[in-house]
Amino acid sequence: MHIHFVLPANPNEFRNSPLASERLRLRYVEEAAKQCGYKITAGLSINYSADIFFIGKITKDMNKQILYVIQKIKDKNKHILVDYTDDILSSKLDKERKETYEELMKINSEFIVPVEGLSKRLEEKGKKTFIIPDGIDNIPYIEPFNKNNKVINVLWNGHSSNINSLLRIITKELVSYAFNLHIVSNAASFQIIKKTKLKNMPKCKLIGHLWSINKLQQVSKNCDLAILPCDKIWASANRLVTNFRLGLPVIAETISSYEPYSRYYCSFENKHVLDMFRSQEKWYELVKQAQKKTQDDFSDKKLINLWKILFKNI
Repeated sequence: MHIHFVLPANPNEFRNSPLASERLRLRYVEEAAKQCGYKITAGLSINYSADIFFIGKITKDMNKQILYVIQKIKDKNKHILVDYTDDILSSKLDKERKETYEELMKINSEFIVPVEGLSKRLEEKGKKTFIIPDGIDNIPYIEPFNKNNKVINVLWNGHSSNINSLLRIITKELVSYAFNLHIVSNAASFQIIKKTKLKNMPKCKLIGHLWSINKLQQVSKNCDLAILPCDKIWASANRLVTNFRLGLPVIAETISSYEPYSRYYCSFENKHVLDMFRSQEKWYELVKQAQKKTQDDFSDKKLINLWKILFKNI
Protein backbone atom coordinates (compact mmCIF):
# COMPACT_ATOMS: atom_id res chain seq x y z
CA MET A 1 0.00 0.00 0.00
CA HIS A 2 1.05 3.57 -0.69
CA ILE A 3 -0.09 6.57 1.38
CA HIS A 4 0.37 10.12 0.11
CA PHE A 5 0.13 13.09 2.49
CA VAL A 6 -1.43 15.98 0.59
CA LEU A 7 0.55 18.82 2.15
CA PRO A 8 3.82 20.69 1.56
CA ALA A 9 5.92 18.91 4.19
CA ASN A 10 8.44 16.13 4.70
CA PRO A 11 6.94 13.25 6.74
CA ASN A 12 10.35 12.67 8.35
CA GLU A 13 10.01 16.12 9.94
CA PHE A 14 6.53 15.70 11.44
CA ARG A 15 7.92 14.78 14.86
CA ASN A 16 9.76 18.08 15.32
CA SER A 17 7.40 20.34 13.38
CA PRO A 18 6.38 23.69 14.93
CA LEU A 19 2.83 22.91 13.72
CA ALA A 20 0.73 21.01 16.26
CA SER A 21 -1.33 19.44 13.45
CA GLU A 22 1.84 17.71 12.22
CA ARG A 23 3.65 17.14 15.51
CA LEU A 24 0.66 15.87 17.53
CA ARG A 25 -1.24 14.05 14.78
CA LEU A 26 0.57 13.38 11.52
CA ARG A 27 3.67 11.96 13.16
CA TYR A 28 1.48 9.17 14.57
CA VAL A 29 -0.11 8.60 11.18
CA GLU A 30 3.33 8.39 9.55
CA GLU A 31 4.63 5.98 12.20
CA ALA A 32 1.54 3.75 11.89
CA ALA A 33 1.89 3.69 8.10
CA LYS A 34 5.57 2.80 8.45
CA GLN A 35 4.76 -0.06 10.84
CA CYS A 36 2.15 -1.31 8.34
CA GLY A 37 4.84 -1.42 5.66
CA TYR A 38 3.31 1.36 3.54
CA LYS A 39 5.21 3.43 1.03
CA ILE A 40 5.04 7.05 2.24
CA THR A 41 5.16 10.19 0.10
CA ALA A 42 4.03 13.80 0.53
CA GLY A 43 3.41 16.94 -1.51
CA LEU A 44 0.67 19.10 -2.97
CA SER A 45 1.22 17.56 -6.39
CA ILE A 46 -0.90 14.48 -7.13
CA ASN A 47 0.80 11.11 -6.87
CA TYR A 48 -1.58 8.87 -8.80
CA SER A 49 0.20 5.69 -7.70
CA ALA A 50 -1.00 6.24 -4.12
CA ASP A 51 -3.75 4.01 -2.71
CA ILE A 52 -4.54 6.40 0.14
CA PHE A 53 -4.62 10.19 0.02
CA PHE A 54 -4.32 11.71 3.48
CA ILE A 55 -5.47 15.32 3.77
CA GLY A 56 -4.24 16.91 6.98
CA LYS A 57 -5.26 20.26 8.40
CA ILE A 58 -6.03 22.59 5.49
CA THR A 59 -4.44 26.02 5.84
CA LYS A 60 -5.62 29.06 3.92
CA ASP A 61 -2.50 29.20 1.75
CA MET A 62 -3.01 25.62 0.48
CA ASN A 63 -6.80 25.80 0.11
CA LYS A 64 -6.93 26.26 -3.69
CA GLN A 65 -4.48 23.41 -4.28
CA ILE A 66 -6.55 21.07 -2.12
CA LEU A 67 -9.65 21.91 -4.17
CA TYR A 68 -7.71 21.04 -7.33
CA VAL A 69 -6.58 17.72 -5.81
CA ILE A 70 -10.16 16.86 -4.81
CA GLN A 71 -11.39 17.35 -8.36
CA LYS A 72 -8.61 15.18 -9.78
CA ILE A 73 -8.89 12.20 -7.41
CA LYS A 74 -12.59 12.07 -6.46
CA ASP A 75 -13.43 9.62 -9.25
CA LYS A 76 -10.21 7.57 -9.12
CA ASN A 77 -11.40 4.90 -6.65
CA LYS A 78 -8.84 5.99 -4.05
CA HIS A 79 -9.15 6.00 -0.26
CA ILE A 80 -9.40 9.61 0.92
CA LEU A 81 -8.79 10.28 4.62
CA VAL A 82 -9.45 13.75 6.03
CA ASP A 83 -8.01 14.81 9.38
CA TYR A 84 -10.65 17.22 10.71
CA THR A 85 -9.61 18.88 13.98
CA ASP A 86 -11.53 22.19 13.93
CA ASP A 87 -15.25 22.64 13.29
CA ILE A 88 -14.73 24.67 10.11
CA LEU A 89 -18.02 23.41 8.65
CA SER A 90 -19.89 25.39 11.30
CA SER A 91 -17.79 28.52 10.86
CA LYS A 92 -19.34 31.75 9.56
CA LEU A 93 -15.96 33.47 9.26
CA ASP A 94 -13.85 30.98 7.31
CA LYS A 95 -15.82 30.78 4.06
CA GLU A 96 -13.09 29.46 1.73
CA ARG A 97 -11.96 26.58 3.92
CA LYS A 98 -15.57 25.78 4.79
CA GLU A 99 -16.33 25.33 1.08
CA THR A 100 -13.32 23.02 0.72
CA TYR A 101 -14.47 20.79 3.58
CA GLU A 102 -17.98 20.80 2.11
CA GLU A 103 -16.48 19.42 -1.11
CA LEU A 104 -14.68 16.72 0.90
CA MET A 105 -17.97 15.84 2.58
CA LYS A 106 -19.61 15.25 -0.80
CA ILE A 107 -17.09 12.70 -2.06
CA ASN A 108 -16.31 9.18 -0.85
CA SER A 109 -14.05 10.07 2.08
CA GLU A 110 -13.58 9.26 5.74
CA PHE A 111 -13.10 11.98 8.34
CA ILE A 112 -10.83 11.40 11.36
CA VAL A 113 -11.56 13.61 14.37
CA PRO A 114 -9.89 14.00 17.79
CA VAL A 115 -13.05 14.26 19.93
CA GLU A 116 -16.44 12.57 20.07
CA GLY A 117 -18.38 15.83 19.73
CA LEU A 118 -16.99 16.49 16.26
CA SER A 119 -17.75 12.90 15.28
CA LYS A 120 -21.42 13.27 16.25
CA ARG A 121 -21.75 16.52 14.27
CA LEU A 122 -20.35 14.90 11.13
CA GLU A 123 -22.31 11.69 11.48
CA GLU A 124 -25.51 13.76 11.71
CA LYS A 125 -24.56 14.99 8.24
CA GLY A 126 -24.14 11.39 7.04
CA LYS A 127 -20.34 11.25 7.06
CA LYS A 128 -18.46 8.23 8.40
CA THR A 129 -15.90 9.15 11.05
CA PHE A 130 -13.15 7.61 13.14
CA ILE A 131 -12.09 9.10 16.50
CA ILE A 132 -8.36 9.29 17.29
CA PRO A 133 -7.15 11.72 20.00
CA ASP A 134 -4.28 14.14 19.52
CA GLY A 135 -0.88 13.06 20.76
CA ILE A 136 1.11 14.88 23.42
CA ASP A 137 4.47 16.60 23.12
CA ASN A 138 7.37 14.51 24.35
CA ILE A 139 7.83 16.35 27.65
CA PRO A 140 9.24 14.57 30.72
CA TYR A 141 6.89 14.28 33.70
CA ILE A 142 7.77 16.82 36.39
CA GLU A 143 6.68 16.23 39.96
CA PRO A 144 4.83 19.28 41.33
CA PHE A 145 6.85 21.38 43.76
CA ASN A 146 6.61 24.72 45.55
CA LYS A 147 8.46 27.47 43.64
CA ASN A 148 8.50 29.86 46.63
CA ASN A 149 7.67 32.83 44.41
CA LYS A 150 6.84 36.12 46.14
CA VAL A 151 4.42 36.90 43.29
CA ILE A 152 2.36 34.10 41.78
CA ASN A 153 3.63 33.09 38.34
CA VAL A 154 0.95 31.73 36.00
CA LEU A 155 1.53 29.89 32.72
CA TRP A 156 -0.60 30.12 29.58
CA ASN A 157 0.54 28.34 26.45
CA GLY A 158 -1.26 28.06 23.15
CA HIS A 159 -1.59 29.20 19.55
CA SER A 160 -2.77 32.64 18.45
CA SER A 161 -6.12 31.05 17.56
CA ASN A 162 -6.66 30.68 21.34
CA ILE A 163 -5.39 34.08 22.49
CA ASN A 164 -8.81 35.78 22.62
CA SER A 165 -9.97 33.31 25.25
CA LEU A 166 -7.01 34.34 27.40
CA LEU A 167 -7.74 38.06 26.98
CA ARG A 168 -11.37 37.38 27.89
CA ILE A 169 -10.54 35.54 31.10
CA ILE A 170 -7.96 38.04 32.42
CA THR A 171 -10.36 40.95 31.85
CA LYS A 172 -13.29 39.22 33.54
CA GLU A 173 -12.86 36.31 35.96
CA LEU A 174 -9.23 37.16 36.80
CA VAL A 175 -9.31 40.94 36.34
CA SER A 176 -8.72 41.66 40.04
CA TYR A 177 -5.96 39.05 40.52
CA ALA A 178 -2.36 40.32 40.70
CA PHE A 179 0.15 37.85 39.22
CA ASN A 180 2.82 37.44 36.55
CA LEU A 181 1.26 35.90 33.45
CA HIS A 182 3.76 34.04 31.28
CA ILE A 183 2.42 33.68 27.73
CA VAL A 184 4.22 31.05 25.63
CA SER A 185 2.90 31.39 22.12
CA ASN A 186 3.63 32.17 18.47
CA ALA A 187 4.44 35.69 17.26
CA ALA A 188 0.92 36.34 15.98
CA SER A 189 -0.43 36.17 19.56
CA PHE A 190 1.71 39.08 20.66
CA GLN A 191 0.58 41.15 17.67
CA ILE A 192 -3.05 40.50 18.64
CA ILE A 193 -2.36 41.51 22.26
CA LYS A 194 -0.61 44.67 21.11
CA LYS A 195 -3.54 45.71 18.89
CA THR A 196 -6.35 44.77 21.29
CA LYS A 197 -7.95 47.48 23.41
CA LEU A 198 -9.03 45.87 26.65
CA LYS A 199 -12.31 47.03 28.19
CA ASN A 200 -11.09 46.24 31.70
CA MET A 201 -7.44 46.58 32.60
CA PRO A 202 -6.24 43.43 34.42
CA LYS A 203 -3.87 43.63 37.38
CA CYS A 204 -1.63 40.87 36.05
CA LYS A 205 1.71 41.59 34.39
CA LEU A 206 2.06 40.06 30.90
CA ILE A 207 5.39 38.43 30.05
CA GLY A 208 5.77 37.01 26.53
CA HIS A 209 7.87 34.05 25.39
CA LEU A 210 8.13 32.82 21.81
CA TRP A 211 6.90 29.23 21.67
CA SER A 212 9.13 26.19 21.47
CA ILE A 213 8.98 22.97 23.46
CA ASN A 214 12.23 23.86 25.22
CA LYS A 215 11.00 27.37 26.05
CA LEU A 216 7.72 25.99 27.40
CA GLN A 217 9.57 23.63 29.73
CA GLN A 218 11.98 26.36 30.81
CA VAL A 219 9.26 28.88 31.64
CA SER A 220 7.05 26.33 33.40
CA LYS A 221 9.79 25.54 35.95
CA ASN A 222 9.18 28.93 37.57
CA CYS A 223 5.38 28.86 37.34
CA ASP A 224 3.04 28.02 40.20
CA LEU A 225 -0.03 27.09 38.17
CA ALA A 226 -1.49 27.19 34.67
CA ILE A 227 -4.70 28.64 33.26
CA LEU A 228 -6.63 27.21 30.31
CA PRO A 229 -9.61 29.25 29.16
CA CYS A 230 -11.06 27.91 25.93
CA ASP A 231 -13.40 29.21 23.23
CA LYS A 232 -13.19 26.05 21.08
CA ILE A 233 -15.75 23.61 22.42
CA TRP A 234 -14.36 20.75 20.32
CA ALA A 235 -10.68 21.30 21.12
CA SER A 236 -8.60 18.28 22.12
CA ALA A 237 -7.15 17.72 25.59
CA ASN A 238 -3.49 18.10 24.61
CA ARG A 239 -2.85 21.46 26.31
CA LEU A 240 -4.47 20.26 29.54
CA VAL A 241 -2.41 17.07 29.52
CA THR A 242 0.78 19.02 28.72
CA ASN A 243 0.27 21.26 31.77
CA PHE A 244 -0.20 18.20 33.95
CA ARG A 245 3.05 16.78 32.59
CA LEU A 246 4.76 20.04 33.54
CA GLY A 247 3.66 19.41 37.13
CA LEU A 248 1.30 22.38 37.31
CA PRO A 249 -2.08 22.69 39.00
CA VAL A 250 -4.56 23.92 36.38
CA ILE A 251 -7.56 26.24 36.30
CA ALA A 252 -9.55 25.51 33.14
CA GLU A 253 -12.85 26.00 31.41
CA THR A 254 -14.47 22.62 30.91
CA ILE A 255 -14.94 21.44 27.33
CA SER A 256 -15.92 17.95 26.18
CA SER A 257 -12.36 16.58 25.88
CA TYR A 258 -11.50 17.82 29.39
CA GLU A 259 -14.47 16.17 31.09
CA PRO A 260 -12.74 12.79 31.76
CA TYR A 261 -10.11 14.72 33.75
CA SER A 262 -12.35 17.30 35.45
CA ARG A 263 -11.61 15.97 38.95
CA TYR A 264 -7.94 16.84 38.50
CA TYR A 265 -8.27 20.57 37.80
CA CYS A 266 -10.15 23.59 39.11
CA SER A 267 -12.91 25.06 36.94
CA PHE A 268 -13.14 28.83 36.49
CA GLU A 269 -16.73 28.49 37.64
CA ASN A 270 -15.52 26.91 40.87
CA LYS A 271 -15.38 28.82 44.16
CA HIS A 272 -11.94 27.31 44.74
CA VAL A 273 -10.16 29.53 42.16
CA LEU A 274 -9.10 31.94 44.91
CA ASP A 275 -7.87 28.98 47.00
CA MET A 276 -5.79 27.80 44.02
CA PHE A 277 -4.04 31.18 43.87
CA ARG A 278 -3.46 31.13 47.62
CA SER A 279 -2.29 27.52 47.97
CA GLN A 280 -1.34 25.39 44.99
CA GLU A 281 0.07 22.66 47.24
CA LYS A 282 -3.44 21.34 47.90
CA TRP A 283 -3.62 20.32 44.23
CA TYR A 284 -0.26 18.56 43.92
CA GLU A 285 -1.61 15.08 44.65
CA LEU A 286 -4.33 15.52 42.02
CA VAL A 287 -1.70 16.60 39.49
CA LYS A 288 0.24 13.40 40.19
CA GLN A 289 -2.93 11.33 39.71
CA ALA A 290 -3.64 13.17 36.46
CA GLN A 291 -0.13 12.43 35.22
CA LYS A 292 -0.64 8.71 35.77
CA LYS A 293 -4.10 8.70 34.19
CA THR A 294 -3.08 10.63 31.07
CA GLN A 295 0.13 8.65 30.65
CA ASP A 296 -2.00 5.59 30.03
CA ASP A 297 -4.60 7.37 27.90
CA PHE A 298 -2.13 9.13 25.58
CA SER A 299 0.70 6.66 25.20
CA ASP A 300 2.40 6.64 21.80
CA LYS A 301 1.73 2.93 21.42
CA LYS A 302 -2.01 3.35 22.02
CA LEU A 303 -2.36 6.21 19.53
CA ILE A 304 -0.28 4.52 16.83
CA ASN A 305 -2.37 1.37 17.20
CA LEU A 306 -5.56 3.37 16.64
CA TRP A 307 -4.18 4.62 13.32
CA LYS A 308 -3.12 1.09 12.40
CA ILE A 309 -6.65 -0.15 13.12
CA LEU A 310 -8.00 2.56 10.82
CA PHE A 311 -5.65 1.47 8.02
CA LYS A 312 -6.63 -2.17 8.40
CA ASN A 313 -10.32 -1.28 8.13
CA ILE A 314 -10.13 0.63 4.85
